[in-house]
Amino acid sequence: MYRSLTMKHQSDESIFKILERLAEDGYLKNNRKLIEANFSHNSQLIEVISSMKNLEILVITCNNLTLEDLAPVFQSCSKLIELRIATWSYNSFEMAEHLKDQLRPGFQKLRCLNLLCCVDNGSWPMIQEMLT
Repeated sequence: MYRSLTMKHQSDESIFKILERLAEDGYLKNNRKLIEANFSHNSQLIEVISSMKNLEILVITCNNLTLEDLAPVFQSCSKLIELRIATWSYNSFEMAEHLKDQLRPGFQKLRCLNLLCCVDNGSWPMIQEMLT
């Protein structure tokens, strides 16, 4: 059986509360797609997404989302193959080597990656390193 949940014309806070409650009750653990979600950054959002153990496709717009936020998502959502993220904060991609090591396998497993964000010129080599 294929299940779909669509929430339209809800406030950011309302959508997040619904998702959080569904995650607490275990209803999202078998969810395979989270698409077209638009959120303000919230560390609890990462927890909700990470509870979706069978997540394959993640398409979100999230203000202030960082690469560091993706580490627990990649660790918990081992089936993730499509990632489309838009974040409107300015990101300077400098991070510790251990974090790169956590993120690299998740990025390499992706079949589709669409990352829309603002970066500085010095970050490009680090992004290339993460994706190869």
